[in-house]
Amino acid sequence: MSQTYRILSLDGGGVRGVVPAAILAAIEQRTGKPISKLFDLVAGTSTGGILALGLLKPDSNGNPEFSAKRLCELYDEHIPQIFGNPQSWWGNLLGPKYKSFAFQEVLQQSLGNCRLKDALVDVIIPCYDIEHRMPFMFKSRLAKLDIEEDFPMRDVALAASASPTLFHPVRIPRKSSYGRFICLVDGGVFANNPAVCGYSELKSVAQNEEDDYFVVSIGTGKSTRPLSDEIVSLWGYVQWSRPMLELVMESNSESVHQQIRHLFPTAENNRQYYRLQVELPTHTNFAIDDASSSNLKLLRAAAQEFCARSKELDAVCERLLGKS
Repeated sequence: MSQTYRILSLDGGGVRGVVPAAILAAIEQRTGKPISKLFDLVAGTSTGGILALGLLKPDSNGNPEFSAKRLCELYDEHIPQIFGNPQSWWGNLLGPKYKSFAFQEVLQQSLGNCRLKDALVDVIIPCYDIEHRMPFMFKSRLAKLDIEEDFPMRDVALAASASPTLFHPVRIPRKSSYGRFICLVDGGVFANNPAVCGYSELKSVAQNEEDDYFVVSIGTGKSTRPLSDEIVSLWGYVQWSRPMLELVMESNSESVHQQIRHLFPTAENNRQYYRLQVELPTHTNFAIDDASSSNLKLLRAAAQEFCARSKELDAVCERLLGKS
C-alpha cells in the first residue's frame, strides 16, 4: 500500500534563521500540531539544522521540548550573544571572525545531552568534511542503527553552523576507514537548501515505488538588493571574501529550488512541492551575521508580513491537515 511522505527542508542563513523560525511558528499555530507530528523527515542546513534539532528534541515524556514559537524567542535572546564580540579587523584576516565559546554554551543549555538517535522523527543535517574532502550527512536513521553514527545533538548543531570565515571547523571523534576524526564545516558550502538531500534520503529507503512525496522547503529570505558591476568591479580579495559566502549559499538555494520544482507535479489539485521564501527589503543587510537589533527587527517584520499574506502558506497548512 502506498503512502505520502512529508518532507520539511530548512535552508541555512545565519541570523536570517529568524525568518523560517517565524514561518514554522505560524504553521504550528495554524495546524495546532508540532512540526514533529506534521512531517516524516526534516532536513536542515546550518541555522536550519539548529531549528530542526530544536524542534525534534524530545522532553522526558517523549514530546517536543521546544515549540517553534519558543525557538523564535531563543533566537532573539541568543543571536546577539553568539555574534557578539567579533575579533579585530586584523585578527579576522588571520582567523574566523567569531569564537565559538558563547555558541557552545547556548547549545549546551538548549540541547543538553540529547543524542541524534533521540530525534522525534528522521532528521538529516548536511556538513562538509574538509579533511577528507567529501560531504558528511548526520542521519538519525543511521544513528539508531550504529553507535558510530550517533552524536550529541549539540555537536551536530555546532558542526552544522561552522561557516567558513565566521567560526572554526569542528573536529568530532568518529571511527571509520578514513580515520578517527571528522573535521566539519557548514553544509551550506554545497547544500544550503537541503530539499534534495531529504528527498533522496527517503527515496533510498522507500519500500514502494508508488509512494508519494510532499515537500515543504523554507528559505531564510531572498535578498533583493542588487550588487552592481560598478561596485564589485572595484572589489579585490578582501572585499569579495565575505560577500562570496552569502552569494554561494543564496545561489545554491535558488538552483536547488529550480531543480526540485521540476521533479513534482505543479497542478494545484496535486501539488507536491512548496517553496516558502520571503523577499527581504532592499535595505536589509544580506550578511548572515548582522545581529544588530535593527536588522533583526527588519527580518522579523518581513517574516510576519509573509505569514499574514502568503496564500502558499495557507495551502501548506491545509495540506498538512489533510484538507486538500
